[in-house]
Amino acid sequence: MFQSNYFKRVLLAAMLLSVASSAQKMDTKSLREILFKQGFTGSLQGKIAFHRLGTMKYNSSMLQVYYYTWEETNPPGRAIHFSQRLIFIENSNYLGQYVIADRPVLIKPDSLRFPYTKEDGNTIQCDQEGLPESVHMDGNYLALER
Repeated sequence: MFQSNYFKRVLLAAMLLSVASSAQKMDTKSLREILFKQGFTGSLQGKIAFHRLGTMKYNSSMLQVYYYTWEETNPPGRAIHFSQRLIFIENSNYLGQYVIADRPVLIKPDSLRFPYTKEDGNTIQCDQEGLPESVHMDGNYLALER
């Protein structure tokens, strides 16, 4: 019994390492280039930041999930604009983005969780086809945009 559980844990660890290594990490320059060439509608200039949150899986595909922020820097006395988005990349292909109000608080292999109630909508989850065209989030519906 002990050997069986130990074997299962070792096998699970090997599978997780394999999945993690198969999702190629991307540097900021490469990510900007992909987004620029493949129709990203957010700004790629100015004060922007990309943070890789991890990966999500659907079927046998792995999606890299990036949290993007953009801040407009204006002269004193003017409003500063700010934007947050989740960007999804699969094998160097930009799949889309959701414009979000808050950063996810939890990422799992099959979903992203946000700091809202379940009733108001707090999860982005892939289905068999991949990312949903729209998600219920914090009482609103967010569309998957390019």
